Amino acid sequence: MKISSLLSDGCVLQRDSENKIWGQTNPLSDVTVKLIYNTEIIEEKACKATEKGNFSIAFSPIKKGGPYSIEISDSIETVVINDVLFGDVFLLMGQSNMELPVARTLDLNREYAKKINNTNIRHFEVPKEWDFKEKNDDIYKGVWKKATQENVYQFSALGFYFAEYVNADYDVPVGLLQTGCGGIQIEALIEEERLLNVGKILKSNAIARGEKGCTCGKNQSCKFCYEEVIARDKSDEFIENQTKADAKEQNEFNERLSNSDPGLKADYINKTTLFTPDETPRYINVPERWEAPNDSEFLHDVRGSVWCLKNFDVPPELVGKPARLYLGTIIDADETYINGVKVGETFYRYPPRRYEVKEGITREHNTLVVRVKVSQRYGGFVPEMPYYLDIEGNKIPLDGKYEVKIGANFTAEDGVVNNLPDSMFFLYRPCGMYNKMIYPLRNMSVKAFLFYQGESNSKMALDYDPLMREMVKGVRELFGEKLPLAFVQLPFFGQEDDDRGTSIWDDFRAVQAGLSNIPDSVMVDAYDLGFRYELHPQTKRELARRLFDNFKYVLYSN
Repeated sequence: MKISSLLSDGCVLQRDSENKIWGQTNPLSDVTVKLIYNTEIIEEKACKATEKGNFSIAFSPIKKGGPYSIEISDSIETVVINDVLFGDVFLLMGQSNMELPVARTLDLNREYAKKINNTNIRHFEVPKEWDFKEKNDDIYKGVWKKATQENVYQFSALGFYFAEYVNADYDVPVGLLQTGCGGIQIEALIEEERLLNVGKILKSNAIARGEKGCTCGKNQSCKFCYEEVIARDKSDEFIENQTKADAKEQNEFNERLSNSDPGLKADYINKTTLFTPDETPRYINVPERWEAPNDSEFLHDVRGSVWCLKNFDVPPELVGKPARLYLGTIIDADETYINGVKVGETFYRYPPRRYEVKEGITREHNTLVVRVKVSQRYGGFVPEMPYYLDIEGNKIPLDGKYEVKIGANFTAEDGVVNNLPDSMFFLYRPCGMYNKMIYPLRNMSVKAFLFYQGESNSKMALDYDPLMREMVKGVRELFGEKLPLAFVQLPFFGQEDDDRGTSIWDDFRAVQAGLSNIPDSVMVDAYDLGFRYELHPQTKRELARRLFDNFKYVLYSN
């Protein structure tokens, strides 16, 4: 017998609703399903599997509570699902700000998070996979996890904090089906036929506006290319070749970076200065992005590695104690050392650098060395972020003057910048997530869905309204035509690089405001929860409160 991982130990099923129990067994087998509380059989039903071996039985609505167990038997075996709760189940959809885990909100919620232990809130991370050829029937990977100290730091922060409000106010177990995935466009969440149909309308409108044609990037698609992209992505050969080519480019870049960086050969990691006595030191201010006009302008076109060094002192009474390093956000990647000991590294630009410094590493006189790896845009240390070492609540500043020395530089002598090309992220591509991560959830009963997406579509605001409406129709086709929806209007976000900025997001927010007339939906204003240089605000707990306060009247008005 084969049972979906959605129906596994610790699952949460929707209260006051019919719940399907489904699976696969031998063709035409007799199947019996029992719902048991303690030792009492609450309900027992039987059915016969189809000629393909599929079976499905619906339990009558059950009020909140548990734990229950479910026994599923055929002529050969019995499968038991333990610790089943009935409560409210929410589908989480969107991109990185929905996916962002509790662990990435600890600047604001560290002490609060240490106290979390609520086994009535449970989280199922849908495996991040795609299928461009066909809709998948089911999911056989993933497990339900309880909100304990062992697990909660990897839960969707927005989802978890929202669940806390629901659980506290209505004393009901909460299940979260997490499908959020960083970087995706909304097209990834729309069924193929729907997307092709709306694409024809978008293309016609664009031509009427005078748009010339495709504006796709490697990880973006547009209405001019939906058919081409969808057809191409159905080729296993294309995916295999593209994946190999991307890996080759990345490996060659990393190998070249390692082989041509004099700082590695000269062991800058263990130096207290980057310069010999006969060299003239060069400095930058941290934080600062390496673009004109500022003191770091000479680093603007560097693609490769840049070494940054700062000496700092620790008060004698704090020497050697465990610490936490706050190093803002760095573009693009970094390796970070204190006194020659690696304390952390991050491989892309967006995560805040928060590194644990173990006992015994710090001294009275210390050296911080950061090897910044710049591969796709100007580098730098993002302003308006924290830069300090925290030892038992004592903050030692780490902003200000740093020695700096270019390591490897792949910019040509004529000034041509050699960016590492983007790898292709197939999860971002049209329809793949819908087929593999959304459609297979359709047998679950859910209370509502929460949606936080749009950053990756912000440059195509004119196309977004019909795309989101089609996405909502598609989800409701699977889960119920009046399934309540709560979605987040993008927060304030300022100019971080050349192709994003307040004006673009203002236009996009206006489009989202127009979407607030979708029936059975609420839009939540998050403008004041944004930050100029932070694409992933940590204010998810406050945002969850707003979601709950606005949405509870839709969810619990009866």
